[in-house]
Amino acid sequence: MISLLNAAPDTGNQGVSALCMSAVAGLSRRKIEPVAVADHGKGHRKADWGFAKVDLIGLSNTRRYWRSENLVGVRAMARMGGMYSPTARVIARSKAILDVSGGDSFTDLYGTKRFRTMVLSKQLALDSGKKLILLPQTLGPFNDPECRAEAVDILKAADAVWLRDRGSYTFMQNMLGAAFNPEKHRLGLDMAVALPQVAPQSGLSGLVEGWLNGARDFPVIGLNVSGLLSMEPLTAQKTFRLADRHDRQLEVACRAVLNLNPTMRLLLVPHVHQAEGAPESDLSASRGLKARLGADYAHRIEIIEGCPNAMELKWILARLDWFAGARMHATIGAFSSGTPTLGLGYSDKAAGVFDQCGIGEQVADLRQLDAADLARAMVISVNNRAETKVRLAGLVAGLRQRAEAQMDAIAGQIEA
Repeated sequence: MISLLNAAPDTGNQGVSALCMSAVAGLSRRKIEPVAVADHGKGHRKADWGFAKVDLIGLSNTRRYWRSENLVGVRAMARMGGMYSPTARVIARSKAILDVSGGDSFTDLYGTKRFRTMVLSKQLALDSGKKLILLPQTLGPFNDPECRAEAVDILKAADAVWLRDRGSYTFMQNMLGAAFNPEKHRLGLDMAVALPQVAPQSGLSGLVEGWLNGARDFPVIGLNVSGLLSMEPLTAQKTFRLADRHDRQLEVACRAVLNLNPTMRLLLVPHVHQAEGAPESDLSASRGLKARLGADYAHRIEIIEGCPNAMELKWILARLDWFAGARMHATIGAFSSGTPTLGLGYSDKAAGVFDQCGIGEQVADLRQLDAADLARAMVISVNNRAETKVRLAGLVAGLRQRAEAQMDAIAGQIEA
């Protein structure tokens, strides 16, 4: 049994789901199974995802300490063979614990609770005497010295650490000093590069299906509107030190791009599915942007409704002429499919991941560009999309080969 933590497929965040599905698919192809995936459900369950059969185990950092899925309780019971917790029993039987930290959550940037969850889950593996492998992820930033010290202790204790950007890797080298070991401390790339794509089973309107048809005679560009940055724009601007309100950045930029060509269509692609009006709902943020633009661009803007999963979203992204977004795994899904892509960075992670994939210049830093600046950057990127597509065609095969070699190495570390 292998357990996969902090890649829950039931958060609504399709970036996290992309990491989960990529890891499970890669392990399954290498006959490393069964894989138990920690989610927010109850107990120990079985699931068939089509490309792999998995075990699901509930694991949540809540104050309901009596629950058998409580992270603190599971940590204690796993040391004693599992006791009455099905989750703890699975952890106790696992020969390795894989932890992806949601891709970017091994940091104190998102608050104390999320950081504590990341730390406790890794301590769960270490306390249980299990092999701990940190899958490719971003590390930091750590603004609190105590948080930084805790993170460094975990890096030293882990059996293997994979990072997906050079900034994180350099930080690890500096923090570990003499404890740094290039055999187990590795620089890789985001696993979602190798995420499979499948056609959506439902939810696409006839109009959107027509827009995605390869025989169309008009350009279709895509945009992810991040609820994290748009639903409470003043708070996000302060938290992430953006140069402008993100809702204003996107409205001005979209007007500039749509004005380039009267036949151009804009497809808004939510990548985090939450309830209507929720603080991080990409769908709500998309509807808000469409409402602000709609009167001037009637019939030229549509939204992907429903809740397509990460692989279905990648299928959609692969059929666009150009794409931009702040949700990083939406952009990874696009460029790894050969679609010209502009990442909208609100932290260092986007530039680091894009650079590791050979397209570091395709990031617009929202911390440096106000609305007018972003509009100019997007116009340039859209106008250069044909050239970018040719370049991506030469890169994508190499990226996929690197992703497969990386998973081969991870599989070797699990079996070692």
